[in-house]
Amino acid sequence: MADQILDVLLSSLLGSQRKSIISSQHRHELVRGDVICVRDGFSNRYGVWTGKNVIMYGNSLQGIKYVHERSIKNFLRGATSYSICLFPKKYGHPRRMASILPIQDVVMPQNKIRRMLEQAEKARRYRCYSPEETAVRAEKAIGQSDFASSEHFAVWCKTGIAESQDWEALR
Repeated sequence: MADQILDVLLSSLLGSQRKSIISSQHRHELVRGDVICVRDGFSNRYGVWTGKNVIMYGNSLQGIKYVHERSIKNFLRGATSYSICLFPKKYGHPRRMASILPIQDVVMPQNKIRRMLEQAEKARRYRCYSPEETAVRAEKAIGQSDFASSEHFAVWCKTGIAESQDWEALR
């Protein structure tokens, strides 16, 4: 079911580009700088693969929340699979509206305007770092404690923007 939903979403967002992106980026081996994800109960846990360990944000083995390293075995915590996260070169895919209305006829709630402005700012700042740059960013962040979740940390390492698709979906 989740695969079917993903397929529909990818088709609507990427159209004919979808097959070339999936075929060129579909792989199973980890590369230094990959952002990886593992299901953890009702949520996901994210980290950055360094070539030998995973750097992640969250509770350390001592229960303290900060950026730290773990072995892949400790990161997986018994899970039998993980996902490699793929990031687009540009932030989002803007669409044009079919009909154009005079500006005085358009009424938009304040929270929708705020979200649109936030998205525009993220698109301006978005950068898809190379795998090596991603790993270096993760290594330099070890010891920091200012991320909201492991996904915020991992996405920041890859794109420079600390955000969570999981949290956005709930919002």
